[in-house]
Amino acid sequence: MLNGWLRKLHKLSPVRQILTYLDSANPTSENCRDLTNLSYPQWQHRFLIARLNLALWLAFFFFLSRTILNLILFIQGKYLILEEWLIARILVHSILVSCILLLRTAWGHRHLGLIFLSFSWTVTMIEQISDTITGNVNPEFFVWMLTFFTQATLIPVRWFLHLISQITILGYYFSVNQILGLDIAPSDWNFVKMCFGVFWVCLICDLSVYLYESLQKTEFNTKLQLEAAYQKLHSTEDRYRSILENSVEGIFQSTPDGRYIYSNPTLAKIFGYDSPEQLMVQVNDIGKQIYVNSSRRDEFLNLINRDGTVLKFESQAYRADGSIFWISENARAVYDQQGKLIAYEGDIEDITERKWAEAEIKKALEIEKDLNQLKSQFISMASHEFRTPLTTILASAEALEHYGHKWNEEKKLIYLHRIQATAQHMTGLVNDILVIGKTESGNFDFNPSPLDLERFCQDTIEDIKLNIGSQYSLDFIVQEAKQVTIKKSPDISILKKILNLDSNQQNQGENYSTLLAQNQFPQQIPEVVFIDRKLLQHILYNLLWNAVKYSPQGGQVYLKLSYLNNYAIFQVQDEGIGIPEAEQKYLFDSFYRAQNVADIAGTGLGLTIVKNFVYLHRGQIFLESEVGVGSTFTVILPLNLAKENIDEKNSSD
Repeated sequence: MLNGWLRKLHKLSPVRQILTYLDSANPTSENCRDLTNLSYPQWQHRFLIARLNLALWLAFFFFLSRTILNLILFIQGKYLILEEWLIARILVHSILVSCILLLRTAWGHRHLGLIFLSFSWTVTMIEQISDTITGNVNPEFFVWMLTFFTQATLIPVRWFLHLISQITILGYYFSVNQILGLDIAPSDWNFVKMCFGVFWVCLICDLSVYLYESLQKTEFNTKLQLEAAYQKLHSTEDRYRSILENSVEGIFQSTPDGRYIYSNPTLAKIFGYDSPEQLMVQVNDIGKQIYVNSSRRDEFLNLINRDGTVLKFESQAYRADGSIFWISENARAVYDQQGKLIAYEGDIEDITERKWAEAEIKKALEIEKDLNQLKSQFISMASHEFRTPLTTILASAEALEHYGHKWNEEKKLIYLHRIQATAQHMTGLVNDILVIGKTESGNFDFNPSPLDLERFCQDTIEDIKLNIGSQYSLDFIVQEAKQVTIKKSPDISILKKILNLDSNQQNQGENYSTLLAQNQFPQQIPEVVFIDRKLLQHILYNLLWNAVKYSPQGGQVYLKLSYLNNYAIFQVQDEGIGIPEAEQKYLFDSFYRAQNVADIAGTGLGLTIVKNFVYLHRGQIFLESEVGVGSTFTVILPLNLAKENIDEKNSSD
């Protein structure tokens, strides 16, 4: 009940204001917000100002109340002499008000000791001086002891000021009055006891002030050290928090059941969340929501429970948007004092770029391996292909050297022609290698010009016939587009482009013949054909010579030409040995030769050249072949593609 009344009393505005003022008059170390920037003398100075202000106001109101009481007694006739104390009271009030005002000035802050002594002397010595002037001196033991106790209680600092105040007050009474011949000491035992009591009061007050000040200094310094330790702790916490929050790696703590209980902003960013809070709220099952393969969580738990730590644990993970990336985890198990597992903590790094780089390195190594294999194939091919011609040339030259004088001109010409033919073969081989190098490096010139395509094809056939004699049947046929049969095509889009079909049309499984039959496109023979004569000659010569080389004697070889929508469709068809289906996808690779042509001379470069020249025209080539039946190579080339367009497209590639 009493506490209830006290709480109600504290709520009253006057009481609350008085308590607030008293708190401000008590600037202890608890009320100092920043002790690290405050020394003990500074705090002592501040304390003395606040307590002097309180003591001055209390003294002022104390003497004001005494003055009012004396006036009431004077009015009632109980106090006959007014002049004896009126001047003293006015002087006391004046000095106290002056001290209060001086305490608010810079001068007063610099001379707090003088204000303290002025306060002490004002409340005790003015009346003594008044008694000395009137010659009626009396020892005021009660006033002195009250003053000394009040000073020690309200202003318990600078014990030396208290000692000066006490010596001055007592010294004035017992010395000045004695010198002036006034009677200061009644000859009785009570006076001696009172003097003895005043001595002990002074001693106790001075000791109390000294001990309080020492205790306060110790407490201040202790709290100063504690405050410094707290600030160092906060600084350390801020530094580590900054390290965690600004780390380039994701830092986490997770529970054994798969929830994040701490995440730094980097981890949230890695997983695609806006904030760590969002990550911790939305992810409540790490195994299912983070790992692409949920069994990886079980592997993680088994490793960390067995070893206590997990290092470089790499897994595929989901981002918040569902995208997949690679992470690497380092973690350890955290146990409480009883040895119970409470959490896992560690870091997570996004290693997607590293994984991509590793894949690229692996790919580059595979390419390098292929290049080394290609190099080996080239060396093997070159040693094989050049050894026999060189042996032939050397043998023919030696025969001419040693036996030429015995031979007639006809036999000499035979050996010379053999040397020339072999040299031409070697030149062609070298030219093929140079052509592949130029085309693959993008340095081969493309020069389309007007060309009579049918006449060019016919001349090509005639040139080859002159070299093969009557052993093979080689014919050129110009046919309509609807007569072209293509059973298989690796890219239906080129056929749709030729036929001007909508690329979004749902007929991806249909071949050229089906599309042509369904749409009935008329044959369109262009008036002007622009094509590179030299490159086309390489294409047709290689395809036709291959058809002848891999066909039995008496076999039939056809070169068929048709036009459709400003495209030329060339087909070279033979009745040769055919190409196994499993090897057809490698046929256009450099130096590759099918297994069933091992006993037939060749370099494996001809079809690579053909493919490069076809692509240089922005065309297409594909193959249909059956072992023992024959092969058909189909080449589709645009006819009026200007040189500028080719160069532009090649550079963009």
